[in-house]
Amino acid sequence: MQPPISPSLPSLARIWQLLELRRPALAEAAAKQRLAADPADWQTLLALTEALRQQQRLEEAHGAALAAIQAEANAHQAHFALAQVLGSQGQLRQAEATVRQALQLNPRVARYHGFRAQLFYLLHNYRAAIGSAEEGLKLAPAHADCLLWRAMAQESLDQPTAANEDFQRLLRVAPESELVHAHLGRVLLRRYQPAGADRHLTKALRQNPNREAELVPLLRLARRRQRWPEWFLRSERQHAERRALGLDPGLGSLLRRVWATGAVARAWWHTRHDPLFALTPAQRWRRWQFLWVSLIIVVPVLIFVGDYFKFFDASKPLTIPQMLVLLAAGGFFQLVIHLLGKKANSTL
Repeated sequence: MQPPISPSLPSLARIWQLLELRRPALAEAAAKQRLAADPADWQTLLALTEALRQQQRLEEAHGAALAAIQAEANAHQAHFALAQVLGSQGQLRQAEATVRQALQLNPRVARYHGFRAQLFYLLHNYRAAIGSAEEGLKLAPAHADCLLWRAMAQESLDQPTAANEDFQRLLRVAPESELVHAHLGRVLLRRYQPAGADRHLTKALRQNPNREAELVPLLRLARRRQRWPEWFLRSERQHAERRALGLDPGLGSLLRRVWATGAVARAWWHTRHDPLFALTPAQRWRRWQFLWVSLIIVVPVLIFVGDYFKFFDASKPLTIPQMLVLLAAGGFFQLVIHLLGKKANSTL
């Protein structure tokens, strides 16, 4: 029998509230307080597993999940927690086998079916993903995870109409979900519908700024594609569709790409001052550093080529003023790179 927990210890409800607020370090400390009183409290071990998983301490989370299963082997929640950790570790097949165990213990949890559908999708088993999602939707017709992974699997099976229906349902069920907006933005970008992609990716980034590194490059692509002419977007869409079917896009697609070079250049020109394309200090520093290294490599080669073809006489020594100008220019360039590097480091 599980010993009573002291009322002075943090409650499980409080720990899960901290996890929902994305305060995993505080949740971990509170869970460890409870476990000091009862190391076999499997429910607290589950909370500790989630706290460690949110902090990306996956090996420790794996151990905590196993401890929860050892404490209560028939707890389907513990098997599901272990499956989540295995999924985060990239062990997708082991995760699928583990969530299947959770479903054997309790087959009536739509969330488990949704997670299994996600695993099948990541394993490129799209029909199994749809089947698992539909099992979950029988239990909860508006379950967001089941709808999302069924939509993504349908999109991968070239069923855009069915995918669109599920995405529309998702936007009604979970209008503020950054995960839904991020995936829909990706889908629309692959379909060469940049305006819609821009709208949904922007919403996803606004709701979760921590995904900036992932979403900003996609947003930049969507922003520039909006400047492409409609005929070129249509051509690229057809090109992608033929590639997906394993067909040769044909010479016409290549010729249209050549013809669209000017349009792509104009898109770059019109978006160059967009704040979305502003470089960070670190990126500016790397760009200047690359230019400096390139000059060091290229200038001697140009001198050698020029001397070889008798464009000038490289054996003739430089005058003192010429050497001073070169020295000053090199020093100034190096100073600029140094200052940019300091600024970049100060912002990290």
